[in-house]
Amino acid sequence: MKSRKKLLFRFLFLALLILPLMSWGQETAEEEPDSDEKKTNKSSVVENEVSVGLYYLDHDSYRYGKYTGLVDEGFYALADFRIEQRPAWDSGDTRRWKVQGWRLGLDSRRLVYNYNDPVKQSFSADYREIPNYRFDDGQSPYLNAGENTQTLPSSWEVAPGSSNTSGFLTLQENLLNLKVKTKRRWLDMDYTIKLSPHWNFAVNYDYISKKGERTIGSIFGYTGGNPRAVILAAPVDYMTNNVEAMFNYATSRAQFGFGVYASFFNNDETSLTWQNAYGHQSQWAPSVEYPGSQGRLALEPDNSYWQVKAYGAWNFTRTTRLTANASYGQMKQNDALLPYTVNPDLLVEIPVPLASLDGKVNTSMFSARLTSRLARPLNLAVNYTYNDRNNKTPRAVYPYIGGDSQDQRPYEEGRINLPYSYTKQRADAILTYRLGAGTRLKGGVEYYDTHRDYSEVSDAEEWAWVAGIKFGGFQTAAFNFDYRDSSRDVDSYIGNIPLIDSHLPGVIHEDEWENSPLLRKYYLTDRDRQEFRFRADVFPVPEWNFGLALVYFKDDYADGYYGLNRAKITSGTIDVGWYPIENISVTGFYTKEKYDADQSGVSFRNAAGESDPDNQWWASTTDKVDTWNLALNFTDIGADRGWKKFDLGFDYTLSNTRGVIDVTAATATTAPLPRLTDRWRSFSAWARIAVSSHSSLRFVVEGTQLNSANFALDNVETDTLANVLLLGESAANYDILLITGSWIYQF
Repeated sequence: MKSRKKLLFRFLFLALLILPLMSWGQETAEEEPDSDEKKTNKSSVVENEVSVGLYYLDHDSYRYGKYTGLVDEGFYALADFRIEQRPAWDSGDTRRWKVQGWRLGLDSRRLVYNYNDPVKQSFSADYREIPNYRFDDGQSPYLNAGENTQTLPSSWEVAPGSSNTSGFLTLQENLLNLKVKTKRRWLDMDYTIKLSPHWNFAVNYDYISKKGERTIGSIFGYTGGNPRAVILAAPVDYMTNNVEAMFNYATSRAQFGFGVYASFFNNDETSLTWQNAYGHQSQWAPSVEYPGSQGRLALEPDNSYWQVKAYGAWNFTRTTRLTANASYGQMKQNDALLPYTVNPDLLVEIPVPLASLDGKVNTSMFSARLTSRLARPLNLAVNYTYNDRNNKTPRAVYPYIGGDSQDQRPYEEGRINLPYSYTKQRADAILTYRLGAGTRLKGGVEYYDTHRDYSEVSDAEEWAWVAGIKFGGFQTAAFNFDYRDSSRDVDSYIGNIPLIDSHLPGVIHEDEWENSPLLRKYYLTDRDRQEFRFRADVFPVPEWNFGLALVYFKDDYADGYYGLNRAKITSGTIDVGWYPIENISVTGFYTKEKYDADQSGVSFRNAAGESDPDNQWWASTTDKVDTWNLALNFTDIGADRGWKKFDLGFDYTLSNTRGVIDVTAATATTAPLPRLTDRWRSFSAWARIAVSSHSSLRFVVEGTQLNSANFALDNVETDTLANVLLLGESAANYDILLITGSWIYQF
């Protein structure tokens, strides 16, 4: 099956490349230009630019080069180029093309080709490589890290009677250095051909591959105090192919289109198997311990999605327009299910009920928008969206084995999969009234309705009222203010519905529960929200401009319940610009952000403990971010004095983040967790000096410093936690200088 799909998409890939070339060849053969046209073609303008040089990085830093590939100290090749042909304004030609390349000497390279003839066709191809270097200071005793089967060295030894990380007697001498990174390759191609004055056909193809490693938690055990985990570097080997084809029609009054979309995801790594590092835990089966047991988990399965879609728009009059979109699709996943366990010593009497999940989800979407000018100063916009996800995956009873650790549970204790479905509807109506030149009032209402299956809440409604005013009629100032007030109401919150629905009828009594009956998931419960946004821009004289932006956002949840109780965001930005003369600018801004959240919970082992107020706890989280920026730019300096033209620039940014988590309890003595901090400073100074009319030299010095403290990583060794074997990576800290020199030639 996979080979057929690969063959299909290779064919599509070649077809997309060849089709434009064939079309261009036909144009040449069938429409040989006469001598006058040949002269016109010669008047096309060709602009080329090539940049070659070197990057120099003064220190190793895996985190600094996360998305660029600049991770090791030393020199890197700098290679950028642009080749462009466009018609001269008086040539009568409409065809133009451009090829560009960036960072060709780095792992973050990009190459783009564009061809556009507005009269006939257009084609584009965009190729990108995107690295993601997560960390290089991890450690793990597992051999073959990043592969689908990982084992421990033969010298691994566990203390007799130990079932946690303190019993790993030979951990330190068996730790191996570990790097975790991925690389994404992305090819995007578009082709559009004009079939008639009103019709065109457009096709798009995306190919995305991702390879490398990622971290994943791998567990033995299933509940209570018996789970034991290891963090592993799991393999990543994904491939996604997306194809979309559309026929489009357009006139001055009507526009519509229809087509298909398909997506295919393939994962060459179907599962991850690892050897158990722990000694025997008393609640596990006798055979589950080092060295004779293994764990296994499934990785992301192959899946596909297809969709038929259509859109349309109609101008009833010059002031009234209706647009609509509709689609219907289906997601499928039918990879073979793994057996309940990889450990042959565990007792399995009932096999997995289905050979594959046979997952199937039907999706339906419809949206419409009506805009109309009801009167000269009054405009109306009405929107409606319907989104349905109908999960048709068959349900079955799975008498499971918890984390490869125990014999199979009886059939009546098996769990039933829950094919979650939902239907969401959204509608709004917004009126805009123009008071005068540049001054507008806005007001309206929004409505949301959500229905879910197998959820604590089956139905939820939300109403929101919006209002705003914009003053733009002043010659030296503009102001904008928006307000939104919303309230979400749910029919009833029944916290044990997923528990009951995932068991055979009668196994779970309606009064039984796993979580406290007073716990509320924040995205499913009642909520009141208020939002304010204000923006002011003042430019008293042409040389100066000032700006002020304020944001306030607050969520309140019903009192008397556990979970998220309140959340608030406040933000303010001041920006300024000074332009003393045409080729000099000085700009800067300061932003202050604050994020606050309050949550509550209860610690208990039985129903009596859940109702004991002495078991309650509260957590308050505060994050503050201050960001400063200053930029200076000097362009075309010296040109008016007959000097060699040169440009200068400087940019400085400072961002300071602090986070505090303060936990209190009704009876226990607590203290705030250690503060989380990130201080990021960056400066860039650059100069470009003309050497001749066609060439110039460019020099850039960039300095970046990051100092961070994270109590979840700092001084946390691989065996710091009793029941989890960690990777021991540290928080990101670096102080880097990057120097760039390049020669730019234009021809």
